[in-house]
Amino acid sequence: MNLLVPAALAFAIIIPIILLFYFMRPKRQERMIGSTLLWQQTLQDLQASRPWQRLRITPLLLLQLLAALIVVFVLARPAILTSSQISGDTIIILQASASMQATDIIPTRFDEAKNQIAALIDTLGPSDQLSLLTMARTPQVLLANSQDKNQLMAALQHAQVTNQDADLEQALSLATSLAAGHSNAQVIVIGDGHVLPPDQQLAFPFPVRYLRIGTNAPNVALQALAARTIQGNLTAQAQLANYSPQTRAIPVALYADGQLVTVQTLSLPAGAIGTLQWTALAPSTHLLHAHVLSQDAMSVDHDAWAIVGASMHGRVLLVTNGNTFLQAALRLQSNIDLYETTPAKYTTLTGYDLTIFDGFVPPTLPDGGLLFFNPPTGTYPFGKVGPALSISSITIGNDPANLLANVDLSNIHALRASHQITPTLWAQAIINSPETPLLVAGEQQNQRIAVFGFDLHDTDLPLQPTFPILMFNLMNWFLPSPVAGNGQLAAGTPVTIQTWPGADQVIITSPNHHTITLAPPFPVMPFDQTNQTGIYRVAQRVHGQERYGDFVVNLFDPLQSRLLPAQTLPVIASSNMTTSSNGVPRTLHEIWPWIAALLLLVLSLEWWIFSKGYKKNEAASTRTNQLFGGLVLVEAIQKRLALPYRQQAKRFQRWTKRVRKQFKPSKNRG
Repeated sequence: MNLLVPAALAFAIIIPIILLFYFMRPKRQERMIGSTLLWQQTLQDLQASRPWQRLRITPLLLLQLLAALIVVFVLARPAILTSSQISGDTIIILQASASMQATDIIPTRFDEAKNQIAALIDTLGPSDQLSLLTMARTPQVLLANSQDKNQLMAALQHAQVTNQDADLEQALSLATSLAAGHSNAQVIVIGDGHVLPPDQQLAFPFPVRYLRIGTNAPNVALQALAARTIQGNLTAQAQLANYSPQTRAIPVALYADGQLVTVQTLSLPAGAIGTLQWTALAPSTHLLHAHVLSQDAMSVDHDAWAIVGASMHGRVLLVTNGNTFLQAALRLQSNIDLYETTPAKYTTLTGYDLTIFDGFVPPTLPDGGLLFFNPPTGTYPFGKVGPALSISSITIGNDPANLLANVDLSNIHALRASHQITPTLWAQAIINSPETPLLVAGEQQNQRIAVFGFDLHDTDLPLQPTFPILMFNLMNWFLPSPVAGNGQLAAGTPVTIQTWPGADQVIITSPNHHTITLAPPFPVMPFDQTNQTGIYRVAQRVHGQERYGDFVVNLFDPLQSRLLPAQTLPVIASSNMTTSSNGVPRTLHEIWPWIAALLLLVLSLEWWIFSKGYKKNEAASTRTNQLFGGLVLVEAIQKRLALPYRQQAKRFQRWTKRVRKQFKPSKNRG
């Protein structure tokens, strides 16, 4: 026990003052009465001439002395030495990954970790500094190098758990930056140890301590969800994993565009992985949602979403006199709604996201993307088109748009002639020949344009397996999905939204229906608010019309779904502990607030005893007053009745005095 203000013990002088008041005899009021027979007990206190009395121990005296002692003790600010992991400059890393949502520790692992950090903050010494970090896919500094407990507590309350991985290497690198210039720095990592495995064991110039949280709680998780067409039937497949120590029967419900398809159950042994399949889904299905119908310590991995086909559809107009190759290739594209017309019937129309001209170029070009096949001789926005030339060979040019991904042009043999194309500066020659570019593409003023200088009927390209792939790449370039690939992301992954040419506004609606205006301004910055799992709706305003697409965020992460805490961290010479009770008793912790609470209890008890005794004294006083009143009345009556007798007594006394004077013997009588 330590006293931070020992000089306050001087206030103990109040204790003898209280005793002095109890030693002093109370002063009484004098009254004349006719008889003291009934007042003997009351008059005992008046028999002594001293102003003091014998000290009588009463509950009120004891409580008042105890209250005085407590007041003096509180003023002296008592403190005790407590155990603490905090020493010097300490950096606490709070794991905020998805596994920290597990409820095997009530209420959650993350809340328990915050409670442990709050206890550490409470033991912060006057010469210590503390920094708080959260560890997810990207570490964040909550507060750096602070000694203010209130600020640290407020920063801790702002920490939020995520659906992401935990990157220990990045978190420790950030901690190293915060510890620069501090010779006595240390790091404490609080979590379940589910961190991304580094390429090698991590070594740092300061001690890293690990406080483990969590139990081996059972859990099942969805690991994948996808759709594909098998023999003309749309089929959905879900992969599940059983991270429980026993065999589990796992029921899974599948929803297609919000409508329940069916529920299937898969029995999996401990640690096993299995697959469920749903067949004969509606061909128009756009979104799939799988949901595990079981209760576990973690539920964020019980849901998964998948996009069927293209996530964004565009309106495409084909102007041709009957090119079956183009018609067949375009009808295979899942991300377009195809419309057709002939050059004779064509008028400049709006509302199409892409217009394809086959052997024809109108005097006025429409808005949106433009794709030309075998344009006639002339001057166009993309350059000049000259007469046809013989082609000797085919080469690959510069392909920044990746239009030739998975396209093999080595088997094309029948391409013999093409119009001579002289592209403008912004257009790139994608497919080349020594004589002229064969495919030119580029973007100018938010409009994408591509030109094939030859007629598809004069080549065997449409007969090659690579032609549908080339058309698929072109459609995705003209009408890109919001997110490249299959439209699935891991939680917390920043993504660059692919916008359509001509888009002047991009708005994203998150799964919780929160809207974020991503653009303007342009170019569109990467979108990093992808922590929540579910469906994200992307709305683009293109040439005054709204176009919608989607992407999904899933937790397909075995590292986070397997809830058994890690025994150690992948850090060389780190200290791994299961509790925070191994600290050194070196931090003073003031306890006067608890003693002040005891003082309040003592004062309440004193008031209760005093109140109870006051009521008794009041009743006794009433009886005494009544008795005193009776005595006064009796005394008055006695005085009235005794008046004649007093007069006779006075006469007898006067007669006796005269007789004594007459018969008084003389001094000389002898």
